[in-house]
Amino acid sequence: MLLQELKFLVFDIHESERLLRTEAFAHLDLDMLTATLESADKLARRSFESIAARIDLEEPILRDGKVIASPALAEPLNAYAELGFLAATFPRDWGGLDAPAIIGAANMALFGAACTPAAGYLFMTAAAARLILTFGNEHQKSTYLPPMLEGRWYGTMCLSEPQAGSSLHHVTTRAIPLSDGAFQIKGAKMWISGGDHDLSENIVHLVLARIVTDDASINPLSLFVVPRQKPDGRENDITVSGLNKKLGHKATTNCALAFGENDACTGYLLGEPHRGLQQMFHMMHEARVGVGTTSAATAYAGYRYALAYAAERRQGRRNRSQSAARLVEHPDVRRMLLEQKAIAEGALCLSLRGAHLIDQIRVSTDQQETERLQALRDILTLLIKSWSAERGLEANSLAIQTMGGAGYVRDHPVERLFRDQRLNPIHEGTNGILAIDLVTRKARQGRGLTPFFEAVEADAQRAMPNEPAMAGALLSGLGIISRCIEKTSSTRCDPDLALAFASPLALMLGDMAASWMWLTQVSALGGRTDDFSQGKRAAAAYMVHHVWTKSLAIAPAIMAGAAPHNTIDEFSL
Repeated sequence: MLLQELKFLVFDIHESERLLRTEAFAHLDLDMLTATLESADKLARRSFESIAARIDLEEPILRDGKVIASPALAEPLNAYAELGFLAATFPRDWGGLDAPAIIGAANMALFGAACTPAAGYLFMTAAAARLILTFGNEHQKSTYLPPMLEGRWYGTMCLSEPQAGSSLHHVTTRAIPLSDGAFQIKGAKMWISGGDHDLSENIVHLVLARIVTDDASINPLSLFVVPRQKPDGRENDITVSGLNKKLGHKATTNCALAFGENDACTGYLLGEPHRGLQQMFHMMHEARVGVGTTSAATAYAGYRYALAYAAERRQGRRNRSQSAARLVEHPDVRRMLLEQKAIAEGALCLSLRGAHLIDQIRVSTDQQETERLQALRDILTLLIKSWSAERGLEANSLAIQTMGGAGYVRDHPVERLFRDQRLNPIHEGTNGILAIDLVTRKARQGRGLTPFFEAVEADAQRAMPNEPAMAGALLSGLGIISRCIEKTSSTRCDPDLALAFASPLALMLGDMAASWMWLTQVSALGGRTDDFSQGKRAAAAYMVHHVWTKSLAIAPAIMAGAAPHNTIDEFSL
């Protein structure tokens, strides 16, 4: 079912076939793109979904300073790389297919729905490889890209530190210049996904550190390639300080790493010095879209399982019948299922829109249009990650509730999916921090959120003749949100007011983005009346008139500046 959904979103909604008429993608055809998705779906269901429950129980262990992962991971990860999915969106010069980003995102959804903890190793490796492709010199690209894209070497990003967490300005890891142009790396990193394991020959860490000539230096951050094994095959001075035991994503190793405990850790500058943070955010943006996409996929997987269970399980009676009714016949169960559908399929569409914007930017020949698309992409990236994770968690919770007692036991996958989903509002930038960035920085810089608002308004106006109720609701909600953003971004507004309402505003904006995506889906259905289309229309109406309405309800408090959590002191909490 997910494959059918993705084909609809890729080809009917985002009309990705048009990309094949451009020079960038002229080497591809529709059959090739379709075959890629079908092949990914087959591998995801056969090799990834089948091990999901097992690897959740077989947590990584630390033995003699090395991390041992579940042996069940090796076969599917190797198959993924051998079939070309790791390199699919990379240039042909590096062994890739140079496929559109939207195909890469759709593949990510398929593997994310099947088993995100397994696929996470591969997603992170692709993001690290793309950073090297973008900023690396020819030697670095020729050294690292082939083994990474072949799946022999994996990649990570090392940002956070034990004392700093999300505050990257407080990173203390140091990079001391060496006479041969390399650097001695010394410091500690925390929460490193895939930081150590026995699944690949080497691990390529991308590490944020400060170039120093003395301990007092406060130089801006730079970015370094720090491989587990040095080019001559010797072990680099990287120590696993410990394994973090997580609520979910248990099969994805998560490590505390110490670099240079013996003053023998070597790193190599990637890109320009003192530009590390800007360069790392290139990877962070990709990772955030990835988290949003897998959040959507996890919500979808839970929804489909809950729906299948509700269609079979009999409990209670309906309409004075003497026989037991199926769960799906009960109105409250249908409500929960429809809300899951509205969230999951809305989030999938939104994630693929973010990927499609990358493709549109690539083929654009108009500078003004390119700038508009880039501004829209920057806004949507934050919403794709934060909204999909926030609402996706609600959807997975509803999947458990739909199934009752069966939902929270390990006999069924929805309790595992819920645990995996719970990490996503924190991964790659906590939702609260992203909300603050959206409301206090993006809303106030340049054209603010105008590119997003203009895109929503244009599509709503275009849909008004055929979908007046939904388009009208979208325009009305847009007006409410615009007034709220205008108030909190005003120079006369108390800065603490914007901070107090950042998360509710971000959720409100995300609900609008999802409603916008649902409008595009309904508009594309035309006069279709099949079950697929009727389900889409019902979910669209539920998103606009139920889910979004709840987040819009806080607008009067924002306009009145009523934020009691802003004035209460810590002793009264």
